[in-house]
Amino acid sequence: MTLNWIDNYAGTWADDEGRTLIITPLDEETADVALLVDGRPMLRSWAGNTPAERLRGSYNEEDGPELEIDLGRPGFSLIVNYEFEHLLASGEVESLSVGISRSETDTKADEFIPLFGSLGRYEKIPVI
Repeated sequence: MTLNWIDNYAGTWADDEGRTLIITPLDEETADVALLVDGRPMLRSWAGNTPAERLRGSYNEEDGPELEIDLGRPGFSLIVNYEFEHLLASGEVESLSVGISRSETDTKADEFIPLFGSLGRYEKIPVI
């Protein structure tokens, strides 16, 4: 684990379904995030088909260890948590657990959630 918690999220992370998160911390509370599907930026149908690049990731120590990634629709976010329990010492790679957050009243967002796949775990891709 690093001194600035947000630095744990730095890097490239991939799931088993062809999705990739590229997270670049900008300071202690914000990060620049790209969401790729099969190597290309995901097109966000809920946001005028804009590509999922330069998304704002926010970390707030008071809210817990998660990084909240704004997906471009009010109250619609990707939530990632660094899995510090599965560190390399245990023989496993670093990973993120991933989920979706949406406003309770935004039932329209339900149709977009399947675009994110199973929302399980993303593993860190080592830098070569």
